[in-house]
Amino acid sequence: MSEAAESITSGLRTLAQFGATPAGIDRRLFSPADYAARELYVAWARADGRTVTQDRAGNVFARRTGRSDQAPIVTGSHLDTVPTGGPYDGAYGAAAGLWALRELDSADVETEFPLEAVAWAGEEGSRFPLGCLGSSAFAGLNDLASIEALRDDDGVSFAEARDGASGLLRGVPLRDDTRAPSAYVELHIEQGPVLEHRGIRLGNVTAIAGQRRYDVEITGESGHAGTVPMALRRDALAAAAEIVLALETEASAHEGVVLTVGRLVVEPNQTNVIPGRVTFRIDARSIDETLLTRVGERVVDHARHVAAKRGVAARIEQIERRAAVAMDPHMREALSEAFAGLGERALDIPSGAGHDAMCVAAVAPVAMIFVPSAAGRSHVGDEYTSPAELDLGVEALARALVAIDRRLAKALPSRS
Repeated sequence: MSEAAESITSGLRTLAQFGATPAGIDRRLFSPADYAARELYVAWARADGRTVTQDRAGNVFARRTGRSDQAPIVTGSHLDTVPTGGPYDGAYGAAAGLWALRELDSADVETEFPLEAVAWAGEEGSRFPLGCLGSSAFAGLNDLASIEALRDDDGVSFAEARDGASGLLRGVPLRDDTRAPSAYVELHIEQGPVLEHRGIRLGNVTAIAGQRRYDVEITGESGHAGTVPMALRRDALAAAAEIVLALETEASAHEGVVLTVGRLVVEPNQTNVIPGRVTFRIDARSIDETLLTRVGERVVDHARHVAAKRGVAARIEQIERRAAVAMDPHMREALSEAFAGLGERALDIPSGAGHDAMCVAAVAPVAMIFVPSAAGRSHVGDEYTSPAELDLGVEALARALVAIDRRLAKALPSRS
């Protein structure tokens, strides 16, 4: 069996080898593992006869021609992972775009609009401090010059990484096409427990939660752990801990808001030295923009209050802001039509996780399809979705692309 004839489950198993670690998959943007994954994606696409291009943000596109030269209907997701990622988050939707186009080939389905599968670059923000990096560049939400200046934790800039050995793919043409797609649909694992709990195998996403990310720096005073009395200390870590717990309490008081501190750096990070500096990042999310703004204001208030009480300095900077995004109602109707053709019941469900669709929504109507995640687990090595549900998602996506194409074609001027 050729690479192009693999099942979606087998294909994802092959992708999972790139960046595999004992804790999961570590496939950060422009790493050797990420390069290998993008190379395989291109090999799959070319084996299916697709025209493959890439842009200067690292996004990779595979096109299936339509009867017209209208802007394409696009589908896809991302190939990069968090440092302890699983085999399905992102990779499933990226690969499924190719598999859905293959299903249409097998059924001899012609579409009016060209169809394009895409593997977005750097969605997770695990290497460079910008989530949905590739899709935000594509949609014009972040200009390429500012993205090129971003630096990872080792001081390597995006531009340096992109132009390095594991950056842009060799042998794949560059495109500078900024033409907005006619529509965008993204297939993804749910990353939560709702579908599995309800016994429903497909989700029709209603909206994607907005996000705020903050960088916080607490500066106190280092000293000897044995000689500085507790009352005279300016312990940066103790202050940071109090702020984090206050933020947890704040978020818990507002239904529909989640807040996470998942990265914390302590300096000098020695057992017998009082911490003099701590930096951490805050991730807050909600579908309710008003609520999210209110919690963001409280982030600043809590940090300043604790800093003043403990005699430390606090710097708070908002480093990312993504508004909540509602899915296009006409696109959601097309998904419902596709699901009905499968005889499947679907659940209307919001997404607490961010996705590339929230960026593409700035330039095109968007929709999202969810399939279940076992036990709701994601961003972990044991992330799992059954082969039957993976196959169902691909079939639903293929039908959705046809339904979207038909709806858009009806609005085109008559050729007669």
